Amino acid sequence: MATIKDIAERAGVSVSTTSRALNDNPRISEKTRKRIKEIAQELGYQPNYNARNLTRGESNMVGLIFPVTSDTAPANPFHIDLMRGISMALKPIHYEMVVAISPTAPDLLASVKSMVTQSKVHNFLVFYTQKDDPVTAYLRENNLNFVVIGHPTCNHRDRYVDNDNVAAGREATAYLMKHQQVRHPLFIQSANDWVYEQNRCHGYQQWMEEQQLPGLVWRYSDENASVADFIRQHQEIDSIVCADDLILVRLIRQLQEFDLPTICFNNSRLMGMLINQEEKVDLQPRKLGQQAVELLFEPQERSRIVDFKINA
Repeated sequence: MATIKDIAERAGVSVSTTSRALNDNPRISEKTRKRIKEIAQELGYQPNYNARNLTRGESNMVGLIFPVTSDTAPANPFHIDLMRGISMALKPIHYEMVVAISPTAPDLLASVKSMVTQSKVHNFLVFYTQKDDPVTAYLRENNLNFVVIGHPTCNHRDRYVDNDNVAAGREATAYLMKHQQVRHPLFIQSANDWVYEQNRCHGYQQWMEEQQLPGLVWRYSDENASVADFIRQHQEIDSIVCADDLILVRLIRQLQEFDLPTICFNNSRLMGMLINQEEKVDLQPRKLGQQAVELLFEPQERSRIVDFKINA
């Protein structure tokens, strides 16, 4: 494999001049830079991006920070699809992924600090938004480059990539009611108060108010696990809008008893195999991942909104 020394010898210049030319140092004339790059291409030179970044005090790694996740929790298909999109976007710019995932908030923060201090990771994608989050607070305090996937909480001006989840909740409810000719959908969400679930619920409630119909919301938790009892108590319920496909998987056996028309978020392949259901809101997580990487390296840009699709 060709080295910088090989290129320097062919070009008849010093190794330092060659290195500066390959890194577009303005001290080297454009003519010399062009000639050295042509020689590098002829020799099949492959730059060591990791070494180059380390000379600047950082690695060629992007840290992916997952929400606090118990050791027994199933993998989230949405996160897997996000990672596929991120990987596709990182490959051309010669960056790699490193993951921080922990069962408690202190452990997660410790993992991120270790990435920064030990592995010199200075670029991060955060897979969640949460009020008073110690991890994003640490990233802000240390002026680290990061993008959150989801809408930031409070008044922080964090850079972010997201769907319009209010619009998604509204359009999903409207679609279900129009195409299934139902009038009283139940909105199901978790008890975790995730921002994206709250926004989808807000969109649902907007549509119900416009139709001058009452909305019903049920929150799933380990302590409140019987949606079947809730539906029996509210016999007007004739359909389901579910804020997250993992919640629907957990409840699918109970809901099968009622055979209600249902629409849910997201449209992962795994969910398609597990849930025999045609109507889903595709949030395009791969596109979200790709856009997050692009935004990460565009420091002048604050946010991007990725469109969603209703698949029927």
